Amino acid sequence: MIIRFVRNMVSKVIIVQDGAVLLLERSDMSVSNTSPWTWDLPGGHLDAGETFEQAAIREVFEETKLILAEASYVGRGKKNEKITYFYTADEWSGNIRLSEEHKSYRWVKPEDLALYKEQIGSFYYEMILNVF
Repeated sequence: MIIRFVRNMVSKVIIVQDGAVLLLERSDMSVSNTSPWTWDLPGGHLDAGETFEQAAIREVFEETKLILAEASYVGRGKKNEKITYFYTADEWSGNIRLSEEHKSYRWVKPEDLALYKEQIGSFYYEMILNVF
């Protein structure tokens, strides 16, 4: 059996520009009963043999076409048996072009983030606030 990705390990990136964080609106096909959040951070599952940082950089590119200069580790957490490593980035090249996983994006200031708390989930919400 070939393991394509590791289901219980995820990397997410808090991308910051001008004091705002990049949130991605998930496409209808990406929202489910087990993953009901409509807004998300860029990132995703690790491929077999990949580090959390490598997965973070690859997933950001796949989902947004942004090429990160670097991703800095800011913390990790575990929820529902899934381990999530969080990174932050404020330097990249390219322009945002979303994959089919997302239908829109927004740059959200910390003071407006509470409006998205239910749509991104408290786990991600708290980590974003910790970065700011």
